[in-house]
Amino acid sequence: MNYFFLKIFLFFLPFFLYTDTDIEFSLNTDSIWRGITQNDGNPTIGTEINFYLENGFISGAWIENCCSESSSYPNRELGYFFGYQKDINKNLYVSLNYIGTNYPNSKIDNYDELRFNLSFYDFGISYFKGLDNFPDYYEFSYSYNFFDNSLNFSFGDFDSYKNINSSNGSNYSIGIETLQNKFNLNFYYYYFNSNGTSDLNDDGFVFSISRKISF
Repeated sequence: MNYFFLKIFLFFLPFFLYTDTDIEFSLNTDSIWRGITQNDGNPTIGTEINFYLENGFISGAWIENCCSESSSYPNRELGYFFGYQKDINKNLYVSLNYIGTNYPNSKIDNYDELRFNLSFYDFGISYFKGLDNFPDYYEFSYSYNFFDNSLNFSFGDFDSYKNINSSNGSNYSIGIETLQNKFNLNFYYYYFNSNGTSDLNDDGFVFSISRKISF
């Protein structure tokens, strides 16, 4: 997409108006994207900032030192999003966002998507419409909340990108998330089932710790 200045304006719009803002710092034992390891099992660190307007408009950005499976891979990921979210009632939530994901030292891997989220009670549906020939992705999720904890399940499916079969398949995850002394702890198991050869199947455990600051 070539609407660079429009994207920048829409991203910073909430910043210039009245906003709620939060910044989150995270440390992860790996970076998993749609069931696929992006960092060859190595730890990553990341930071994310989000702006929220009272009328529902939102924007945000993130950076992570991921995606360095080898020297030919990008060694950091930068991204941004802007869009709109709405709580229709206490049990129904919808959002629509434009997302741009960028790799400064490997621009051929950049991609843009439109994301639609629908949450109903403890169930969630996410649909990502790929732009510029990037494939679509969908995901179903369920969270069971108890005290300051949640038990999370998800299933997603993704077609291959540029005929790279290693990204073509479905993924599953199950994990538990808990809040302890203002730190969010997340431990989950993921499994990737390739639509091609079983040699591309993958699974593992991931632990992450994060801290969110709101102002």
